[in-house]
Amino acid sequence: MKKIRKILVPTDFSDGAAEAYPFAQRFSEKFGGKIDFIHVIPTAKYFSESIKKLGVPFDMEEDLFPHIIEEAEHQLENIMDDYVVDANKGEFFVKIDRRPSDTIVEHAKEHGYDMILMGARGKHESDILRGTITEKVIRYSETPVLTVSGDMPGKGLQRILLPTDTSEISYLSLPWAISMAEIFDGEITFFNVIELYGSLSENIPHEPGKSEMLAIYEDIIEEAGDYLADHGYDNMHIERGDEAYEDQLVIQDGSSSQTINLHTKVVKGVSAHYEIEDFARENIDLVVMTTHGRSGLAHMFLGSTTENVAKYVSKPVLTVRPHERHLK
Repeated sequence: MKKIRKILVPTDFSDGAAEAYPFAQRFSEKFGGKIDFIHVIPTAKYFSESIKKLGVPFDMEEDLFPHIIEEAEHQLENIMDDYVVDANKGEFFVKIDRRPSDTIVEHAKEHGYDMILMGARGKHESDILRGTITEKVIRYSETPVLTVSGDMPGKGLQRILLPTDTSEISYLSLPWAISMAEIFDGEITFFNVIELYGSLSENIPHEPGKSEMLAIYEDIIEEAGDYLADHGYDNMHIERGDEAYEDQLVIQDGSSSQTINLHTKVVKGVSAHYEIEDFARENIDLVVMTTHGRSGLAHMFLGSTTENVAKYVSKPVLTVRPHERHLK
């Protein structure tokens, strides 16, 4: 199981950013980890230069920044007191940078965070789309990013969706989906979309008389089992169910075991990301996705699909970026 011991929560002090605070506390309670907060003061070089050209005896570094930093630190301290219990309190950081998304990504990487957890929208962002900074963090972060909006369901994130194009890379997010299902006593749904204009399923062999959807389903389960076996998850295996599309993941822990229900849904649609969004709207609490697929056409397929899902879906989305060696 993936361990989430260090969580980084970026905030711009907006209502949208604040939606992440209860989620962070809930995760820390489950994993026994620490929560750090970061606020990046966005600056533009032209702003500083413009003041100098006006001849105003005003120094950004000495006159303005210290006051902004002090106020931000005070706000962060209050947030931690209001939302985080003492056992899960970490540190808070205030930084100054023209590109807040870059600072968040670099800080998470340098300090070894297990997850970046942030609100889907910040100040002045649309209620429909994830914010620009959030979108950039998702695109470039090597640390898994969980973006949230609204309230966490009372029972937690139990209904977990894992879209897959059946490539090995798409299963890199499977251990994260399993971890979420473990801690929230949830279930996982594998989701594959046969796009009407350019299906990827032509590379999946199937027996004469067997439907395309059934062949894809069986390939999804086989590939998922192979991924677990090939990546050292020896305590996990998939048990096939009596009915197609309904199986179980068994996790062995010494003499005891835990069972996670696995559902598989294969649908046809014009757009993969639209089908994922539509299904997630009523049936899912959390979407877990790898940010890239295979090389070539399929790489573009899953990569662009993940970006669109992360941008438009209204439910929490956990994105996992593959290591560069997986993209070669």
